[in-house]
Formats: sequence, structure tokens, C-alpha cells
Amino acid sequence: QENIAAIGITNQRETTIVWDKNTGVPIYNAIVWQCRRTADICDELKERDGFVDYIRENTGLVLDAYFSGTKIKWILDNVEGAREKAEKGELLFGTVDSWLVWKLTNGKVHVTDYTNASRTMIFNIKNL
Repeated sequence: QENIAAIGITNQRETTIVWDKNTGVPIYNAIVWQCRRTADICDELKERDGFVDYIRENTGLVLDAYFSGTKIKWILDNVEGAREKAEKGELLFGTVDSWLVWKLTNGKVHVTDYTNASRTMIFNIKNL
């Protein structure tokens, strides 16, 4: 048996997965980057004074349903028990790369890289 020295993972960076950290099972289907179901959430956030500028200044992104941040909120608000599990620290979020690494390491490693994190709308580019 040969040891694997490295792998390369490419993915659609804004696709969102939330999974149970004890079982590794997603609590909902992955929400792909093209999905616009969170546009209403974005519209509500845009009404908050200064929030659009805050997002742009801290993430480098426009406030849009394209990115992962509002998809996470949608899952927490719409999947039964999700918010409660998240508040107990029982859920993990990641883009596809994070979930694949989690699965490949049998739940030992929960990581991403800057290029994937930068597309979530929850990564502060000032604090890397």
C-alpha cells in the first residue's frame, strides 16, 4: 500500500454544505452557487443602514444570494432542528472542499483555504 502524499480539490466555491459533526451527514442537500432562494434575505439585509458597505469593506464582496452566508442562514431557518444543533455546536459548515477533506480524514480535519473562504461572505479579508 502506498501513502497518498497529496491531493488536489477543485470546487464551485460558493456551494454550501452544513453537516452534523458527529455523523458527517449533511442536514440538507448542498445549496449550489446558482441558487437564488436567499435573495429575499439579501434584500432585508440591504435595508439595514450601512450593512452593504460593511459587507463590501470586510469581505470584498457585494451582498448577494450568490455567496454562502445567506445560504447558511436559510438552512438554519428552514431545516428542522438546524438552529438548535448549531447553537449546541453540533453542526459544521463548509464549501465542498471542506466537506470532502472532513470525509477523507474521517472527521479529523475541518479546513478550507483563503480562496474558498473568500467566497462565503463571512470571511473577513482584513483579518485573514
